Amino acid sequence: MNQNITILQNLGLGSEESRIYLALLGLGGCAASLLAKEVGLKRTTVYPILTSLAEKGLVNVYFRQNKRFYYAEKPAKVAGLFHKKIESFESIIPMLESMDKKQIQMLGLRFIETIDELREFYFGILDEYRNRSYIAIGNTNIWQGHDSEFFLQFRKDRAMHNIRTKLLLTADSVKINPTDPALLREFKYLPQKYAFKSTMDIFDDKVLISSPKFSSLAVVIAIPAMVDIFQTIFEMLWDFTPEEKVK
Repeated sequence: MNQNITILQNLGLGSEESRIYLALLGLGGCAASLLAKEVGLKRTTVYPILTSLAEKGLVNVYFRQNKRFYYAEKPAKVAGLFHKKIESFESIIPMLESMDKKQIQMLGLRFIETIDELREFYFGILDEYRNRSYIAIGNTNIWQGHDSEFFLQFRKDRAMHNIRTKLLLTADSVKINPTDPALLREFKYLPQKYAFKSTMDIFDDKVLISSPKFSSLAVVIAIPAMVDIFQTIFEMLWDFTPEEKVK
């Protein structure tokens, strides 16, 4: 019996609701007075619980000779009621997830799900950072690998907008990293042992992090305190990273 009560409680019923439902199943239906004696509760306590169970679809009420008789709904039908509730909830999951993302954005986070969204972000940077500069830490192979044609052109467009960048790159980036000074890029290579696959673009008011380990393509963090930490870490790493390139 205790196990049955626990299972019903896991479905959202209260302890007394569970006891009364199980008692009605055993009795096969009865008046509230008999049910109260069966479960050891006052009749005035049992009535509101029966009303609650009836509203939830777990109890049916019938009148006989001007008296109310209560019957427990069949367990299979109760299971069907809960199944319908689950189906109803599942039908609104996309809307709820959308609401959750909006809430996350209000907290200073934005998830980029598609390559089109990522391109749109970088297009915005061209206008926002014209005649300015920003810093980045990353793996050129991974960054460029998102869309090679787009990012090769983006470097050129960035220079045309007079946007300067200061970059800390993984050692394996040397294979494809361009050295043309016309691209307005200043860069250093990190030691070989720091072989990570993520990329961080650090701007004045936000940080874009892309990583193959994310479920999303990238995340934008626009929390001032965190942006400040990323900027400070970059400058510290830049100061301690030697000028020599990887051979």
